[in-house]
Amino acid sequence: MSNTVRRPNESAQVQSFGARLRQLRSERGLRQLDLVGDNISASYISLLEAGRRVPTDRVIHHLSEQLGCSPDDLRIPTEDTSLRSAAVQMKLARAALLVDAISEAESWYRRVRVEHQDNHEVSQEVEFGLARAAELAGRPAEAAERYQRCRPADADLSYPHQLGVALGLVRSLARCGDADGALIAADHALRQISEVGLAVSDVAVEVRAVLASVLCKRGDYASAQRPIAEALEIVPAIADHRALADTYWRAGMAAYETGRIGLSLELAGWITDADAHDYGHTLGMLRAVYGGLLLRQTPPDPEKAREMLELAVTDLDAAGTVAEAMHCRSDLIRALIMLDRWQDARTLADEALAHTATPPVERTRARLLRATALSLLGDLDGARADCVSVHMDLQAQPTGSQTSQLWSQLGEVLTQLGDTEGAIHAYRCAINGLSVDVPPTLLPSSPRRGGTRQSANGTPRRPLESGS
Repeated sequence: MSNTVRRPNESAQVQSFGARLRQLRSERGLRQLDLVGDNISASYISLLEAGRRVPTDRVIHHLSEQLGCSPDDLRIPTEDTSLRSAAVQMKLARAALLVDAISEAESWYRRVRVEHQDNHEVSQEVEFGLARAAELAGRPAEAAERYQRCRPADADLSYPHQLGVALGLVRSLARCGDADGALIAADHALRQISEVGLAVSDVAVEVRAVLASVLCKRGDYASAQRPIAEALEIVPAIADHRALADTYWRAGMAAYETGRIGLSLELAGWITDADAHDYGHTLGMLRAVYGGLLLRQTPPDPEKAREMLELAVTDLDAAGTVAEAMHCRSDLIRALIMLDRWQDARTLADEALAHTATPPVERTRARLLRATALSLLGDLDGARADCVSVHMDLQAQPTGSQTSQLWSQLGEVLTQLGDTEGAIHAYRCAINGLSVDVPPTLLPSSPRRGGTRQSANGTPRRPLESGS
């Protein structure tokens, strides 16, 4: 029997071995006496389980044979081995995010968090991973909250996701409708991007695209033109991916030389990681916002907007950003209506409504746009049915600028359908919301029964017919 005395730094590992031995023995309904062997007594096994002895490899192999398990089932990994295992699990979690296996990624991250809850660095990495997972899963409010918790203290120069957190927070706040928070976060992110030497980069374009999108949703189209113009100036300079990688490399070297080790590590990772530069997504966002501006400028340019929005939809679909792609489709439907392509608009709206992943707000917007197309096609019953559905949808949504816009559009369509009472109610709901923003007019404001109306391109349009 071995009388090996444990060394002080082996304490935690021995205690873990003893607990594991006792657990496996109890699970099998065995007594300590059942594990005895050559020079291995029951009292020695008791000392092992109490953590008062360190087992040799011979003892571990004997016990594993008696327990019917592998020696590795008894061995407790050292801290280095455990951390390597955590690193592997987090890489698997990140890989799962890349293939849209979000629930699996979250499971990996949560497992690591439980196993390493006392390790600050691991906990930070897990929180960032869970924030990214929530964002990709379409839970922007949760993602924004997690990104807020990820923000490092100014003195923490080792944190490796400074830019990732800044960008994720901007996107998530914008998507959950916190315009004020998104504008503040975007301003902070742009300053940070400039400070680290990435003023001409894809992330600089991305933040400006989000910033312009938020300004458009608030109805401040004039202010949105500046970030769009700045982004369009940057795009040609980042088309060469090798030059873009060189920009990140130089920024990473500068961060390293100034002692910002975490930022340097992050920038180096953005060069080598396949998912670091989602150029298609960034360009898609830029095109989507630009197309929306073309619809809302005076006078609008629906044909150019249509071309830009079709490209944006392709980019965003490829990037897998469902909410942004569906919002872009809504603007594309609006452009088709303004071009008198009512049947095409209806078909695209049908497709958006049939897509199970379409977010509730975008589903409501698509239904409202379909009602507009149906009314122009002469299907007044279908248009009224869609308006009833939209009314029910909006009643279930919280008040706010986005909901007010939809109420206002509903009032416009109901006016054209001759439902004055319903239109007045819709406009009142819009006024009761915050920051009412009337969208581009799709139908004339003063319909005349039996007369003609001018289309977006100046050609006569047949009048809407009244009646049930």
